[in-house]
Amino acid sequence: MLVFGVGYIGSRLVQELLYQACDVVGVDNLFATDRRAIEGFCQAASFRFVEGSITDRSIVRRAVDLAGEIDSVFLLAAQASAHPDAASVEYTEEANLRGPRIILEALAERQLRNPVVYASSTLVYGSPLPAVVDESTPYGTFRDYAHLSKCYVEKLLEMFAVTHRLTTRVVRLGLTYGVAPVMKTDQRFMTAPNLFCLRATRGEPLEVRSADPLGVIHVEDAMQALLKAAEFDQPGYLAFNAVTDVTTVGELADLVRRAAAAREIEVTIRELARGEPSRPRPVIRSVLDKIGFVQRRNLAQGIDETFDHFFVHGQ
Repeated sequence: MLVFGVGYIGSRLVQELLYQACDVVGVDNLFATDRRAIEGFCQAASFRFVEGSITDRSIVRRAVDLAGEIDSVFLLAAQASAHPDAASVEYTEEANLRGPRIILEALAERQLRNPVVYASSTLVYGSPLPAVVDESTPYGTFRDYAHLSKCYVEKLLEMFAVTHRLTTRVVRLGLTYGVAPVMKTDQRFMTAPNLFCLRATRGEPLEVRSADPLGVIHVEDAMQALLKAAEFDQPGYLAFNAVTDVTTVGELADLVRRAAAAREIEVTIRELARGEPSRPRPVIRSVLDKIGFVQRRNLAQGIDETFDHFFVHGQ
């Protein structure tokens, strides 16, 4: 197995693959990843780590060669944050546009026939989301370069499926939350549920800046969705949605406040844009539901465990 990006979601994926006794090569430039988690994986004889950027052809070739016979490739390396201070536009474009192309070129040269799975986002459908979403829903409008780049890579995967006969899979993940081996504490790189839990344990207010519904998924379920997509036995390009709950930022804040109250911690919520959502709560459908994908963590459970993690480790 070859995993590009051993960050938040990638670390949970690597953990599962090692548990399944797979040989894993992981690649990461440690831009926003804690080296300590990688060092833990390196204790396993079946894990090998290549430190470097996916924009470096020599790094990508080294990883592909090191992996040998490749069962699946998981492409999770990206500058994923929409925060304006997370990275420059130039870095985001370099990592998110050029990097995937270099990887796909190396895999095409290798004539790989096993699946390449890319972690995309349901935000490719725009924000706010349409009332009904399935894999055929057209792309929407965007507010940041990180999510805009997802569309390019999706079409790139589709192109390589046609031009080089690669088997490519896109998994459009909801906003991912929960506890993984790599946890972000730099607030520029955190999703709203994890960020709210961290802030609540520090006694900081939670700011609700949008009333629009959004899709979310626990990192455990995100990992399972990526593995399910890799198992789908059909050549060519396919896209899958992976969302387990539809909620709002305000509802997430309320769940965090309840988790804190159960632990006798008071939380303040600043409702900067609560109000009524501009559109109805969307229905998000997925082909994954037809091939055995089952939710393992519900939202309340996920918020509770995430709150406890930051209460113990993240303050």
